[in-house]
This record gives sequence, structure tokens and C-alpha cells, in this order.
Amino acid sequence: MLAQLRIRNFAVVESAELSFGPGLNVLTGETGAGKTIVMTALGLLLGERAAPEMVRAGAKEAVVEAIFELEGETAPADAADFINPENPRELIIRRVIADGGRSRLTINDSSATVGALARIGAALVQIYGQHEQQSLLQRESHLRILDRHGGLDAELEQYRSAFEHARAIRGRLDEIERRERDRADLLDVARFRVAELERAALDAGEDEKLAAERTVLANAARLAEAAALAEQALYGGEGAAVDAIALCETRLSDAAAIDPELRPTLELIAAARANLEEAARALAAYSARIEADPARLEQIDNRLQELMRVKRKYGGTIESALDALDRSRREIAELEAGEQNRAALAAELAHAVEDLANRANELSERRHRAAAELKRRIEAELRTLGMRNAIFDVRFTRIPADGAEFSTPDGVLGPAGCDAVEFLIAPNLGQPPLPLARFASGGELSRVMLAIKRVEAQRRGVATLVFDEVDAGIGGAVGEVVGRKLKELSRFHQVLCVTHLAQIAAFADEHFVVEKEERRGVTRSRVAALETSGRAGEISRMIGGSADNEKFLRAARELLDRARA
Repeated sequence: MLAQLRIRNFAVVESAELSFGPGLNVLTGETGAGKTIVMTALGLLLGERAAPEMVRAGAKEAVVEAIFELEGETAPADAADFINPENPRELIIRRVIADGGRSRLTINDSSATVGALARIGAALVQIYGQHEQQSLLQRESHLRILDRHGGLDAELEQYRSAFEHARAIRGRLDEIERRERDRADLLDVARFRVAELERAALDAGEDEKLAAERTVLANAARLAEAAALAEQALYGGEGAAVDAIALCETRLSDAAAIDPELRPTLELIAAARANLEEAARALAAYSARIEADPARLEQIDNRLQELMRVKRKYGGTIESALDALDRSRREIAELEAGEQNRAALAAELAHAVEDLANRANELSERRHRAAAELKRRIEAELRTLGMRNAIFDVRFTRIPADGAEFSTPDGVLGPAGCDAVEFLIAPNLGQPPLPLARFASGGELSRVMLAIKRVEAQRRGVATLVFDEVDAGIGGAVGEVVGRKLKELSRFHQVLCVTHLAQIAAFADEHFVVEKEERRGVTRSRVAALETSGRAGEISRMIGGSADNEKFLRAARELLDRARA
């Protein structure tokens, strides 16, 4: 549950700290006092986006922080990386908004993303505001509500996976059919590429080998001259190195016969002479072999030009050109076998759509069963909310053809199945059920939404439920009934409620009041927890009097007494 909410320099709130209890927590105050700001601060801690104007004028940054106690609850899966082993039942979420609009977010002092916070927040708190009532007027939301009530998340996810599979097959089939329409042109292009690349007779690394050979041919005279001069210096010329070493070897042989210690040195000299002789023979052969060959040089230049043209056209390297050749050969094979592939994919698509239709029918059957239960439970809730003869119904139709992607003999299929769902209500006896948007008043809509959320909350494991001014259009005895329902709901969930109705506020376990004050030309909002003795005065104000008007104070005390009864 939400244990504490701390706010500093946020909008017109200079500083506030709210300690919530496990039951029904109520937030009241004059219109414009700042109740919305408190809800906005809470929304930031549940993953909503920050804005620069949230920072209080004159302050460098705004800070909002919440402490969630997880005692008796399972920590959200997305919060696992942030849990402190020393205190695994507590989450501290903190957001700091700089005056330039940048924000910092930590969970248990570890940096986090807004996306991660939104997932964690959705598992901790569910907020129901006036926009929720408006969503009830949009029939697109009705299917989502029904699916949530029926616990169909897993089945819907499986259906969507099958839907994406069928969509992928159809995409491949569309591509083949498109290619079939252009088959002759595509085949001509692919065959031209293959012919051109096969004529080029490419060999990986050929350009590097030819470039090296060209460098040698272009410098043949210099290379031959260098080899001949080196051979003369080693062996063939006057004072050659081999002759000098041979003389050293002869003289040292006599000395080694006298002193064996010289034999290793003699062996080194003999080896050096043999190596120099071998080098001289190699140089002589190289000099005799290398010669200028203008014809070969021209041939290499022509080949390198051809290779450069091919490389430029097909990716920049011989390897990329060879890859293009392989791809073109495969493309020709696929195009020539296109009819077989098209037939196979058409059969695969038919099978996938059949499977999708079966899943859609199973999903629809589950939805019809869930709708019957939802109807029964909503009507029961509405009776306790003062709509004793109300009829709530769920009307099923097939989705329209323009919203579908696949057609079957039984109808069309869309991303969520084959069903279009709309909620109907007849608030009074003798009236036919009509769509909510056409019939329900503001008060009736508030009660329908509260009934739906009560039923939904009993199914979902969210610990904290927030109702933000959902009492629009109701009052009097109905307001007291709604307050009692919220009180009952707080036995199973922590409930936070922003309200203008004294009849609801009277049921609070913890009552907070938001007040606006002006000091030295600056407007501030402050939040205070009311003691038991102070609650009658605030409820008196909400009824329409003042905190010291005895008539309204008596009425406030009566409301409090009835709420405690």
C-alpha cells in the first residue's frame, strides 16, 4: 500500500507530507485549492511524464517521493531489480524535476526509467478519474473491460500471436504475388547479373594478386639490375664475398687442426659460405628470369579495370560481387519455382486463418460467458448504489469489415478477434437498454463506473485504488451509498478518494484537507491531516455552511455518526 507521499516545491505546494492508512483515505478542499496537484504528484510517481511548469516558481527543483509498503503483497515482477534485501517489503520512489524540465528518477536509490516505473506503478496503484467515465462512453473500451473481467489476457495474447503469424504469411504471399506480376522483368535482371558475373570469372583475392604482379612488372628493370649487382658482390665479381669467406675457411682449417676449440667457429663460417652461395645462385636465377613484359602488363591493367568496374557495381569488393552472384542464382531459382511457392504459402495461410478463426470463436465463447457474469455482478452492484431496477447488458456484434484483416465463411477477424462489444443500460423500470453514451446521466455514469471498478478490483491484485472526483453528478442519499461502497471496498484494498461530497468524506478512516493561502503576495497550497475533532468542521463546510455554523455542524456530526454505524 501507499504509506507516505511527500511533496516539495511542486506547483503551488511548498511542502506537504501525507501519511496514508490501510483503509479509506479521503482528500477534500475547496475547488482550486490544489487537490489536483496532489493527484498529479502521485501520477508522476506512477510513471506519468514530468513538465517544467511543475516546479514551483522561484524554486530550483521539485521533489515528489512515495513510500510503498509491500507487507502481505507480492512485489511487482518489474521491481525485482530494485528490492533492497535488507528491507524487501519497502519501495521508495523518488522523482526530482529541475526548473529546466529535466528529471531524475530513483527506486530504492537506484536509477530507473519512466517505462519501468510505469510498469511497477500499474501493479501497485490503479487510478480511476473522471476520464474513466468518459472512456465508458467509447465502445472501444468496453471490450477491454470485458476481457479484463473474464481473465482473458492469456487467451488474447495467444490469439494475437496467431494473428501476427497469419499476417506474416500473408505478407510473404503478397510479396510473391507482387514478384509474380513482375516475374519476367525480375528474371531478366537476375539472369543479366548472373551472366555478367559469370563472364567476369571472379576469384576471391584475384585483384590483390594482380596488383602485386603489376608492381613487379612495372619495376622489372630496377629489380633485375639490383639482383645482378647483388649476385656479383656475393659470388661473380672480383673480391666477391664468397671468395673472401672461402679464404678465411681455408686458413682457419689449419688452425682448427691445431686447436679443436676453433672448430665450432669454422663450422659457422662454412655454413655462411654455403648460404651466400645459395643466395647468389637464387639472385642469378631471379635476374635471368625477370624482364619487362609490356604485353602482360597491359593484360593485367585491363583485368584490373574490369574487376574495378564489377566491384564498383556490386558492393565494392570481389567478395560482395560473389555474394551478389549467389543471391542472383537463388533469386532465379525462387522465381522459376514461384508458382509452387505461392501455392504452398496460400495453403499455409488458409491453415493459419482457420486456426485463427477457431481461436476467435473460443475467445468469443469465453467472452459471452464472462459477459453473463459481468451483467449479473454489475446489476447487483447497481442495486446497492440506488439503481434498484437498472438493467445492464453487453451487446455483441461482429466487427465491421473495414476493421478486419482476414475474412472467413463466418465473418471477419481483427487483431482482437471477431467481436465488437458495447455496454447498454436501462436505469429505470420499463425502459429498453440503450448504449451508455445515449442514455446515462452523469450520476448514473458515475455509479456504473464505480460498479465496474468494484467488480474489477475484486478480481485484480492491485493494492491501492485511487478515485479522483468520480462522484460527479451524484449527491444526497446516493452519495452516502457510494461512500459506504467505497468503505466496503477499503476492507480489501487501500482506497484514496478525492471528493466534493460530504456524504463520502464522512466514511474516511484518514481525512486530509487541501487549503489555499496567500502570504506576502504568494499563493501556496498546504495539505493537513484532520484530527477527529476537526472533521466535523470540514464536512460542515462541504455541506454548504461553515466550520462554526452550529446548524451545519449538527448535520456534519449526524453524517459522521451514520458512517460509523
